[in-house]
Amino acid sequence: MSRRERAARLLLLALCLGAAGAARGEPPARPEAEPYRKGGQEPLDFRGPGREEPEPDVPEVVLGWFGPGSPDHPGFGTLWRGALVALEEENAAGGYRGRPFRLEAAWSESPWQAGIVDLTRLVYDRRAWAVIGGVDGTTTHLAVQVALKSHFLLLSPGSTDVSTDRANVPWLFSLPPSDEALAPVVVGALARAAAGGAFAIAASTDHASHAALVAFRRELGRRGLVPAALVELAPSEAGLGAVAAHLQEDRPRAVLVLAPAPLAGGLVAALRRAGFAGAILGGATAAGTAFRLAAGDAAEGVLAPRSAEPGAAWDAFAAAYERRWGAAPDEAAANGYDAVRLVVAAVRSAGLNRARIRDAVRALAPWSGAGGLVRWDALGRDQRPVGLGRWTAGRLLADDAGASQRSGRDRH
Repeated sequence: MSRRERAARLLLLALCLGAAGAARGEPPARPEAEPYRKGGQEPLDFRGPGREEPEPDVPEVVLGWFGPGSPDHPGFGTLWRGALVALEEENAAGGYRGRPFRLEAAWSESPWQAGIVDLTRLVYDRRAWAVIGGVDGTTTHLAVQVALKSHFLLLSPGSTDVSTDRANVPWLFSLPPSDEALAPVVVGALARAAAGGAFAIAASTDHASHAALVAFRRELGRRGLVPAALVELAPSEAGLGAVAAHLQEDRPRAVLVLAPAPLAGGLVAALRRAGFAGAILGGATAAGTAFRLAAGDAAEGVLAPRSAEPGAAWDAFAAAYERRWGAAPDEAAANGYDAVRLVVAAVRSAGLNRARIRDAVRALAPWSGAGGLVRWDALGRDQRPVGLGRWTAGRLLADDAGASQRSGRDRH
């Protein structure tokens, strides 16, 4: 008897037994547990090997950083600055059993090529125990592929792209709110600013900006809102004056800009130079120092999402950051700071073992960070609520008009 014939006979027998039971009034048998995992509802876990490996004797504890290791980088400098503040504090507190932590960066402005190669070497050759990264959605997408195969904790301080979460990789955790958590707050503000009139959207074609656009368009669709114009521009776009003019052709009352921080700031400045006096809103990248510096005075009044929670932890971090760098921190700096502190706490709890470090990051939550209380959802993203901020005198302050629109982070 072939395998197919045997399977068919077993199926027929099961059906006959079920029919006989039904004829006697018996309820159908139910399995004790569903033979599949409900994605997004149950915490991901790693059930493979590695936890049994003994701890090696090393002179220092290397932590990887998948991003630019420069405090002056135009897009991600404050992330690195916050991370260094945390590293210096943790080493001053004794490091790991007297051995210092070292944060080693792997980076290239072409992350798809040289950057990912450098990250692989960092993991295999320089034996990083965990990696903090990526600094945006693009780099996180790349790094999670390495983490899946190489089994190391990947804690992103910069990615808002929820599609990385839905890859169901148990090694990935993300601190910033997802685009799907940001969208209801920002789109709600956009609708209020447009007040039934026209609005326009400018979106860069880079991976992270496109992912944000997908989430925002989904929210617009739920509200029955359609932009009068949708202008896509390359990340290296130079003719921002022409883009600004095109965005104003339908005389919008509001413009939403989704682009890397330097590009978003440049476009906002171009819109104001072109005479646009309406409301300007941005996604996650418009909430940082890099955007404010690129936009200059034009940043004033721009609306952007805000998730850091005020309190003693933020105040202590802000004071340490200002002593170190002579400037006030942004939320990106807080995420870089919290990412390093959380990984260090996991190492101290679990020892030098990659699998156990991953377990510890999950188990430590709820964990108090500079940006607020960290609570992981099932897919490993922090769930702090999202509010609306307005750039005022060089600072992103809570916007009272958007206070009632405060939203929880994506839980899918």
